[in-house]
Amino acid sequence: MLQLKTRTPVLGPVLKQLYLRNFRNFKETEIRFSPGLNIIWGDNAQGKTNLLEAISLLAMGRSFRSQHLAELIRESESFFYIEAIIDQNTISQSVKISFDGQNKRLQINASTHSSFYPLLGTLPLVLHTPGDSELIGGSPTERRRFLNLHLAQSDPLYVHHFSRFWRAMKQRNCLLRASLTEPIECWEAEMAHSAAYLYKMRKCLVEELQSPLLDHGRSLSETELHTLRYHPSYPDHYLQQLEKNRRRDKELGLTTVGPHRDDLSFWIGSKAAKTFASEGQKKTAIASLRLAEWDCLAARLSCTPLMAIDDLGLALDSARQTHFQNSLDKLGQVFITTPSLPLHPGARCCIHIRNGNAEC
Repeated sequence: MLQLKTRTPVLGPVLKQLYLRNFRNFKETEIRFSPGLNIIWGDNAQGKTNLLEAISLLAMGRSFRSQHLAELIRESESFFYIEAIIDQNTISQSVKISFDGQNKRLQINASTHSSFYPLLGTLPLVLHTPGDSELIGGSPTERRRFLNLHLAQSDPLYVHHFSRFWRAMKQRNCLLRASLTEPIECWEAEMAHSAAYLYKMRKCLVEELQSPLLDHGRSLSETELHTLRYHPSYPDHYLQQLEKNRRRDKELGLTTVGPHRDDLSFWIGSKAAKTFASEGQKKTAIASLRLAEWDCLAARLSCTPLMAIDDLGLALDSARQTHFQNSLDKLGQVFITTPSLPLHPGARCCIHIRNGNAEC
């Protein structure tokens, strides 16, 4: 198990400047950010969440709102383009990404790529949105995505094994559907090798999250004890299980056990949050989780990741919101969207979004 470092992490990468063209409702805009707390405010449907979406795309190589990049292109336009300047330790790097409806293009300094995967880890980010409630009440896919995105930002080897597992499983499924079992063993061996690493790192992460999750849960609720439980699909003797399941998997045309079927559950005290928690308790549990995730990512990277919060006003009641906001003062660069301009003493930059335009 990886041990969390107790020393204060140094300041991590900072998003200094962002240029958007034809992204969602932004025709063309350029914004400079503070290395501390950035408040993004304005009426609904003006583009606040779109700005956070652009930041998350830079950090994770994917949108948190859509699986289709074409939906990010401004209406009646044929492409979107994002350019960012990222600073760390007096060193600046340029990141440019674009999509024309068919082709992705990424340029990090002088290096060019045809996918967005190299973005992972460049601008580590913890993102808290109203849709996070799906982490408790939604499908296992959402919880696996939470584990995958965290680990992908801190461990390049995890990305390697994740891609390798899915490639091998795709080949195995094709062979199953074609009733070709002779060459299947080599793909199962590759799946088992990578699955072992995925299981190990997911298990470590859940263990690492437990202590900060308890601490933040107590701070936000005073009495509630928040914990996580990891439910691997089949952690032991995976290769033998794949062999055993071939006949059933052949009938279904897919692989029925493995990391792609893992799950995670949230508990408040001795009760499962999905079944017994109120909406307020679920929101508190998710807020605690995101703060714990920030702690773990900072410890793994030995530097501060970004924190982005979409619509702070919807996250918690007033008392717990105050506790949550007090926690933000200890973080690095923070982005918060809100309908009105709050009087937060730590705000270093206030950005007004109106009809796809940003005014500082």
